[in-house]
Formats: sequence, C-alpha cells, structure tokens
Amino acid sequence: MLKDVYDLSPTGQVGVLLKANISWKNWKHRLRKVYDRYSTNSERMENIPKCTKKEDWKSIIEICSTDEEKIKREKGKLSREHMKLPHTSGRLGCARIEEELIKESPDGTVTRMHVFVATHTSKDGSCPFLELRPSLDEIKRLVSLDPYLGEKDLDNDPVAKVIGRDGKGRVRGLGTGVTKTVVHASAPYIKIVEEEKRKHEITDENVKLVMQRLDEETRARKILEEKLEGYAPEFENTSPQSIISAPNLVSTSCFVWRY
Repeated sequence: MLKDVYDLSPTGQVGVLLKANISWKNWKHRLRKVYDRYSTNSERMENIPKCTKKEDWKSIIEICSTDEEKIKREKGKLSREHMKLPHTSGRLGCARIEEELIKESPDGTVTRMHVFVATHTSKDGSCPFLELRPSLDEIKRLVSLDPYLGEKDLDNDPVAKVIGRDGKGRVRGLGTGVTKTVVHASAPYIKIVEEEKRKHEITDENVKLVMQRLDEETRARKILEEKLEGYAPEFENTSPQSIISAPNLVSTSCFVWRY
C-alpha cells in the first residue's frame, strides 16, 4: 500500500534504490537460512518463516530450487572464501563507525585510513584475519613516518599505497554506494559545512567571553554598591553645616556638599 510520496534528487534516488536492494538481499538471506534447514519442499512449506506470506514463501522455495539458483549460490560461496579484505563492521556499517570516530577524535578529523583500519580490526585493535595483518601493519607504519599522509587524496593515501587504488564504482573504507565521483563532488560542500561549523564555534566563544565580562562587571558593581551603602549611615543624620564646621573634614565635606 502506497502511504507517502517523496521527491528526491537523482543522487538521493540512487542511494535509496541501493539501500532497498541491500535490504531485499538481506531478507532473502534470512529466508534461505530457513530453506536450508529442511531437505524437501514439503517440509519447507510446513515451516513458513515468521512475518512471511504463504504465497511469498512458496515463490522463494520455487526460486531456490532451480538449478540456476543453486549454481549461483555455489559461486557465491567460493567468492566469499577467496575474499581478501573481510571487514569487522558488522551491522554498524562504515558511516556509523566513522561518526563514532569523529566524536572520539580531539579535533573531529577522521580520514579514510582511520575508517578502513577501524572496520578491519576488532574492538581491542587486533586484526582477526591473518592475511590482512601485514597490510594493516604497513598502513600504520606509513602513518607513523608521515602523520599527514592520511590526509592525501584517495589515490595517494596509506590505504591506496598498501592495498592499491580503488577501481570504478567503489571506495574502500567508505561504505556501500560511495564512489570517487561522489567523494569529489561532495568535497566543496563538506568544506563549506566545516567553515560554517568553525564560524559557529568562534561566535559561541565570543558570546561566552562577552557574558563572562558582563558577569565580572555585575560583580564589581555589586561590590561598589555595598561599599557605598556602608558609608551612607554616617551622613544620613548629619546636616551640611555641621559637616562644613568640622575641622578635619573641610575638604571632604565641601566635596560632598558640592556633589
């Protein structure tokens, strides 16, 4: 049932369709797990997964039972076995891990290298994949020699130097759907956002300084008022003539009378 309609930019449409495709693949993966538990289609039909319509489950069984689909699954298993760069991001994904790294960073700066290392290591910083450990060690070594190496472009940063340059349609360490074209196109806008953020930070700091000065002036004014209140009782019952006649207070009484 169609509930809402949204007008998206061409870039936004590509991202939404890509995420929808990924969600559909994940849903099929869960259904296939149920499919693999049973050896016959009759048993499978007797055990329909939760939140799945009977007619949809029947269609899934028919698709998974074809020879073409079985060949595809076997090829997929072989491809996963030969994966050279398995990641540890799990359900979080690169974007959420990058956001966490930005929060933990003292200056809020995170490069592709930081995200790549974080998504290929465990929480304790160790790499669970033996084949990948030498590459991660080399990346860390290059950064230790040149701390600013991670800020270079995607073709010359530590990941590109050790793992290799990215091909078309992907950028390692930046998540699904991110390409060089997207990164280059978004660079000017990211710079504008960073500049605006710095302006807001400067403005906030100036406001804090002004408020601090106002507080200091307010405290100084209160101290002065308290001192003046302490002097007031000495003069409230004294006439100007008696003050003038006092020999020790001639200059002071004149000043008060004129005031």
